[in-house]
Amino acid sequence: MQGVPHPINDPLMVSYHRPEVVRILPSLELASDCWYQLDGTFVDGKGVSKDLKAKYLHQEDGEPNRAYGGRLSRSTYAPIYRDSIRAYAGLLSRFQVVDGPPSMMAAESNIDLQGESIQSFWNKCDERALRDGGVYVMVDMTPDDEEQNFFDEQSTGRRPYLLMIDRKDVINWSVKYENGRETIGHATIRQIRQNVQPGTYGCELEAIYHVVRPGLVETYRLERNGREWRQIKEREVATSLPIVPIAWYGATASRFAAGDIPLNGLAELSIQHFQMRSDLHELIHKCAMPVPVRTGAKTGPDGQPLPLILGPNTAVDLDTEGGKFEFAEPSGRSLERHQAEIRHVEELMDRSSLNFLYGAEVKTATEASLRAAQVASQVASLVRNKTSSFNLVMKLWAAYNGEIAQINPESGLAMNDSLISKPMDASEIAQMVNLYSQGLVSKRTVLDELQRGGVLDPDLKVDEEIARTEEDHAEQIDQAVKDEQKMKEVEEAETQGVATTPDSANAGGQPSAEIETPERSQAAASRSQ
Repeated sequence: MQGVPHPINDPLMVSYHRPEVVRILPSLELASDCWYQLDGTFVDGKGVSKDLKAKYLHQEDGEPNRAYGGRLSRSTYAPIYRDSIRAYAGLLSRFQVVDGPPSMMAAESNIDLQGESIQSFWNKCDERALRDGGVYVMVDMTPDDEEQNFFDEQSTGRRPYLLMIDRKDVINWSVKYENGRETIGHATIRQIRQNVQPGTYGCELEAIYHVVRPGLVETYRLERNGREWRQIKEREVATSLPIVPIAWYGATASRFAAGDIPLNGLAELSIQHFQMRSDLHELIHKCAMPVPVRTGAKTGPDGQPLPLILGPNTAVDLDTEGGKFEFAEPSGRSLERHQAEIRHVEELMDRSSLNFLYGAEVKTATEASLRAAQVASQVASLVRNKTSSFNLVMKLWAAYNGEIAQINPESGLAMNDSLISKPMDASEIAQMVNLYSQGLVSKRTVLDELQRGGVLDPDLKVDEEIARTEEDHAEQIDQAVKDEQKMKEVEEAETQGVATTPDSANAGGQPSAEIETPERSQAAASRSQ
């Protein structure tokens, strides 16, 4: 890459770049520029540092430097490329670590010794894999101090940690296949080191190279001797692993260091969009304002036209016949044409990105289905590659910490298999509930479909939810039985109370008071006769 003048085509030098790396470097550089929204500098062919926007907006022939600088400052880059990658990576952020090594689970909140959680670390890996077509994840171990014993090492927190390495920084490697299994012979990692000079506040950047082999890590730096370069080994550190502790997380391929850049077309379209928006803005800046035009203006004593003053209380005198004064402005066809071309490019960008996931319009349901199916296939491939690379990283971690025996077949990464399924609407939910009420589907099927349709939380455990609903149902039945028994007791008490009322009135042999009525008097007279 730029800024590193070391030789890259000498296979005897540690700085040698494999042809696959050289071929993909321009695309990686373009992707990086678009990711950082053209915010930065670059060094041109003459060794001059310039604004990164000037790399994609060239100075026209005869264009003054001041005008060119103003055009660069007015040009803005739309962050569609980075937003699309982040939206894409967000689909992969829902995962759970199942039966991981105890030391890894204990370090879950600081997996890289830089304060990144395991979720945040892998989310960055997702973004980098989508941007560059792949990323390397290395498992390293904190240095071992020979003067410390085992207890001191554990108390000081000596443990493995993860490193994310950009695709452009693994410059050469060797791979062999045994019985169909891929084995890495070595991998050379380039790292930019900052050397601070004593008594100064600045630093010098130097490229150093780590050659990782099974059980060994060698560090080299290059020095220039006249016109030739020589490599110097700085140190050599032995490791406890008989393999190279680097995992490849590819976006389109699982083989080590293989795969294309999936969103390279979107990066090129975003640069085209940036250039066209710059042209349109410059056209509006120079031509959109009406320009006063006068014909036949009066001339002064020096033969030059008098100064033109515009305002609410001024007038323009025209001397000659046929003189006129008007405001001229462009017809607008050029602006409309530029705007139409920009809209066309934005449509192409929309098709290459994931904008339809968060509200972009599609013409028909068939088009939406086809686009969703295409993205679903890509996401499924990413899920497989991410799961495979994470499982390898977990085994490397366990091997460093002596926890291989605690890895079981279920250990690994658990991800939702319906990352971009179409959410269920109200009518579909009602249909599922109706099918369940009619006994045509089971409760588990309903919950599974609601979870797949985005109605329920993807992290919800269906088995536990069914058990809780059964417990609630049993409690409701018990409560209903108790309520029914209580109602029966109340009804029986009321019935018994009504039947014993006449006898209880004369309890104790006390005469009851009777009210004298005509009917009672007539009945008494009949009995006396």
